[in-house]
Amino acid sequence: MLFFRNTTRLVAPVIVVVVVVLVLAGCGDDGPESRPPQGSSRSQPTSTRTSTAQTSRSVPTPTNTPTAEQAAPAFTVNRPVVNVRQGPGTNFAVIGQVVEGDEFSANGKNQAGDWLRFCCVGGGDGWIYKPLLIVENEQLLSVVQAAAEPSPKSVSGPSPTPMHEPDPVANDPLAGIRIVPENRCSPYDSDAYSYSQSVELQIIANMGGSIYSPYTGQYFQDRGETDIEHIVAKSEAHDSGLCGRGSQAQSVFAGDLLNLTLADPSLNRHQKSAKDLAEWLPGLNQCWFVKRVIDVKRKYDLSMDTREAEAARRVWSGCTSFEMIIYARTEPPTPTPVPPTSTGETNWLAKCDSNGNGRITCKEAADCGISHPVPSSHPAYQYMRDADGDGQVCE
Repeated sequence: MLFFRNTTRLVAPVIVVVVVVLVLAGCGDDGPESRPPQGSSRSQPTSTRTSTAQTSRSVPTPTNTPTAEQAAPAFTVNRPVVNVRQGPGTNFAVIGQVVEGDEFSANGKNQAGDWLRFCCVGGGDGWIYKPLLIVENEQLLSVVQAAAEPSPKSVSGPSPTPMHEPDPVANDPLAGIRIVPENRCSPYDSDAYSYSQSVELQIIANMGGSIYSPYTGQYFQDRGETDIEHIVAKSEAHDSGLCGRGSQAQSVFAGDLLNLTLADPSLNRHQKSAKDLAEWLPGLNQCWFVKRVIDVKRKYDLSMDTREAEAARRVWSGCTSFEMIIYARTEPPTPTPVPPTSTGETNWLAKCDSNGNGRITCKEAADCGISHPVPSSHPAYQYMRDADGDGQVCE
C-alpha cells in the first residue's frame, strides 16, 4: 500500500504536465484565427500575405499591362490656341482657351465623337474639338448628355479651326468679335511676349524671298535694315484680352506668323508703335492690313473698341480684294487714300494728316481748324493718340 500511494503521488503530476503540454501544442502565437480549417493539413500555408509574396516572386507582372492611371482617357492640345466651349459645337459660348502642350483628362464625348468633355474650366466641365487634340485611350470614353443647344442659331458643323469662327460675312466683317473697351487686367511685360528672331526668315520666305514692307512697298538690301513688325501690337493684344491668359499664350501670340510682317524701323517704332487700326493705317495694303487685324483678333479671341471697329468697317466697305500687293521694285507705289467716313462727312484724316502717316497730331488738328481739346465724339479723335485714355486729346 505504501508503494502504491507513493506511485500515485508521482503519476499525478506527470499526468498534469502531459495535459498542459497537449493544450499548449494546440495553440499558436497568433490565436485561433491562425488555425487551419478542420480537416486541412498543417503543412499548407496559413498566411495569405506570405502566399501572395511568393506568387509575386515566381510570376512577375508583365510590364506592358496598363495601370488604371495609364488607361485613363486623356488628351494634349495640338494647336497654338484652342477655344473651350459650354457644349459640343461652335454654336455654344466660348468659356475659356487652352494652348498647345496643355494636357487634360477627358470625362466624356458627344454622340458624334468629335467633341470631348473635360474638367475644369472656371470650376466646371468644358468641351473641346477633337481634331485639334492628340487623344489617348479614347475608346474608354462614354457618350454623355450635353447641355441644350442655344437657340435660335443655325450651324453647319464644327469648323476645323475653331479660332476663326464664325467666318467674316459680307454684311459684318466683325461678326463674332467682342466690341468692348480695352482693359489692361494685368501689367504689360514685354518679356512675356518673347519670340524667336528666326521668324524673320519665314516672313521673307512668305514674301517670295524679298525683304519687303507691305506698309510702304519698300525693298531692303539686308535684314538688318528692317524690324519684325506685329500687325496687332503686343500691348494692344494685351489690353484686348491676352492680359489674363498667361505667358505661354502670350509667347505663342508673339511668334505667330499670321501677325508678323516687316517694316522700316522708323515707321515701326515711331509712327505705328502700339497703335490700333483706329489710330494708324498703312499707306499701302490697307485692305490686307485690316483683314489681317480681324483674322488675328478672331484667332486669339481679342476684342475691339468702338473706334477700332468703326475704322475696320469703314476700310472694309471700300475693299474689293484683301490680298497683299507686292509692288515691283521699279514701280512707284501710290499710297492708298483713306476712305471717307460717309457721304457728306468730312474726311478729317485726309484733311489734317499733312505728313501722310495715318494719324493726326494736335498741331495738325489745330492747323486744319479743330479746336482743342478734341473730345472722343469728334470724328478726328479716332486718328489721334489719347495717351491717358480719358476720352479727349490735346488738353
